[in-house]
Amino acid sequence: MQALLVSSDLLGEVKSALASAGRDDLAKKLAESERTELTSSEAASLLGVSSTNTVKKWLEGGAFPGAFRTAGGHWRFPLADVLKAQERVEQLRQKNAARDLAPPDGDDMPEPPLL
Repeated sequence: MQALLVSSDLLGEVKSALASAGRDDLAKKLAESERTELTSSEAASLLGVSSTNTVKKWLEGGAFPGAFRTAGGHWRFPLADVLKAQERVEQLRQKNAARDLAPPDGDDMPEPPLL
C-alpha cells in the first residue's frame, strides 16, 4: 500500500477539526501515525521517477544526507530530504522547459546538478 503524503497545513487543519469535534483520541492517533521516513519506492513516486535505482543513485551522490538502512537492510529516506530534492527536481524541470523555448543568454548562471 502506498503512503498518502499531505501537507503539514492540511494535517494541522484535520487535527484541529478532530479536536474541535471532541475526538482528541483520533487527533492523538493521527499525530502518532505521521511518518517522517519514506521507503525508496515512496521517495521515487514523490520525486516522479519510475525507478528506485534512480533514487539510490541520487543517494550515492549525496542528495539524501539523512538516509539510513534499517536492520533488514532497506533504505529509509527522511521526508525533509525528499521534499528538498523534489524542489530541486522541479526547478530543473522548469529550467529545462525554459531552455527548450529560448537559447541561453549571457545572464544564465550554471547551477549544480541534483547530485
